[in-house]
Amino acid sequence: MENKKPSSNFFVIAYILGALFSLTLAVLATWGDIEAAFYGFDRRASTPLKGLRCPILMNRNETGVVSVRISNTTDRKLSPSVKAEFSTRSTPTSTLDSIPLEPGESRTMEWTIGPENIDLGRFVFAKALVFASYPIPDREATCGTFVIDLPVSGNVLVVLMIIIGAAGLGGGLYLLRRSKPLSNRVEKAIQPLTFLGSVIAITLIVSLMGGWVQALLLLAVTLLTIVVTLGYVFFR
Repeated sequence: MENKKPSSNFFVIAYILGALFSLTLAVLATWGDIEAAFYGFDRRASTPLKGLRCPILMNRNETGVVSVRISNTTDRKLSPSVKAEFSTRSTPTSTLDSIPLEPGESRTMEWTIGPENIDLGRFVFAKALVFASYPIPDREATCGTFVIDLPVSGNVLVVLMIIIGAAGLGGGLYLLRRSKPLSNRVEKAIQPLTFLGSVIAITLIVSLMGGWVQALLLLAVTLLTIVVTLGYVFFR
């Protein structure tokens, strides 16, 4: 009996699922950071602080770690004060620490967040403010975590979504290219789908790195690319 090759439609479905998982994760990661940027934290510094990290996802019963890396880029010893604030259902809580740093030294500070920090229904927000140590000015940053209603760890879910997204986008497109013969519609869709997959991958990477402004712009570009791709495939 002759073995039948998988239909190209199967690979298209795999690609679509990969795109959906990747875009969903990018939207959730960006959403949390956008909400954090406009949360009720006091604003003091105009200089951004790089290196503040929140968990991307958490469930309602787990704890996570917020971290920030502080560096002394001067040629003298500094002891900057670091104020961390965290959301709660009422008034944000805060901590204040002073860390000694030798010239060129970097240290990572960590704080634990949990169910008590959930606000607005499904978010945890954090802010870090590093007070000025001449010649370095005040610096601050915010980040947010999206809270999921699933019995699985947020980190595990993030990894699963990345794997499924990458496998669906990359594997589906690769197998689609190798499957012959292809219908005329699928054949002309390969190039636009390749470009769309690249845009989605870049959007996901930027959103996971905490660049919500850039991620928001890339999500808009992705949406436009999807519309153009569908128009190219079905109406050209």
